[in-house]
Amino acid sequence: MAGGKSSAMFRPRTVGEAVEMLAAAHESGTAVALLGGGTDLVPALRSGERSAETVVALRRVLELRVRGAGADSLTIGAGVTYTDLDGWSLSPGLARAARVVGSVQIRNTGTVGGALGSARPGGDLLTFLTAADAEVLTVSPRGPERMPLPRFLADGLAPDALVTAVRLARPGGPQVYLKIGGRQAAYPAVVSCAVLVDRVRHRLTCAIGGVGLLPVRMGEAERYARDEVDWSTGTVSSSAARRFGDLVVEAAARVSPALPAGPRGSAEYRWHAAGVLAGRAFARCLHLTAPPVGEPARGSAAGGQP
Repeated sequence: MAGGKSSAMFRPRTVGEAVEMLAAAHESGTAVALLGGGTDLVPALRSGERSAETVVALRRVLELRVRGAGADSLTIGAGVTYTDLDGWSLSPGLARAARVVGSVQIRNTGTVGGALGSARPGGDLLTFLTAADAEVLTVSPRGPERMPLPRFLADGLAPDALVTAVRLARPGGPQVYLKIGGRQAAYPAVVSCAVLVDRVRHRLTCAIGGVGLLPVRMGEAERYARDEVDWSTGTVSSSAARRFGDLVVEAAARVSPALPAGPRGSAEYRWHAAGVLAGRAFARCLHLTAPPVGEPARGSAAGGQP
């Protein structure tokens, strides 16, 4: 139901059929909604928050449910569910992010394409993909296209185009995803953080969700980490870990437009939480060297997952 009115439902079996349906609807001026898992769309249609004359259901398009691995990259179809990603050994950080999304029912039905389409400020998958420099693969009557995730989120999807997959680099080191919410598995994240380390390229990336309208990269903190990490051993000082968290707090406070204060946290709380999560994720990705005499140790030396 869409605003109390029935919507026509189409169920293509291939990407080509889906694009043809979208193109025809666009040419006729018909309002279309894409249905993957339906975790966001169905409630929005029932409440009248969204309306659509035509719904294109994608569950039968098996091409969208494929995961693949190349020499340097991973490709994940838009129809891949969170449950599909849980435990995926080729990307432990992505598996961790998928594991803490919603309830079991949400993870069984929610999809990668849905995460991109809903673009929630603290979205678990979106925060991780932002840190991973992911690309979004789309197809339309004009052919296939690939674009960086930030451009996709800024420009949106053309009305006759379909997201087919996301692509990201294979892990080059430890990856950590952390979030703060009412309960880890039952509520959307208030604040989320992803830190990825590439020991080969001597690079660390960090994204924070929940402080702005979309997840944001912490460029200043990333540059600081690049110079402070001993890349030959994967170690960093405890003072550098604290400074990394402080830089994230400072950057989070400068994000504009900031999310308004809500019942689950003021802006100041979210900035502080971002720094705490970033410091913890940083410490878990790298081994902390012993602190100076008299200074208490902070963080843990565990690489990989929380």
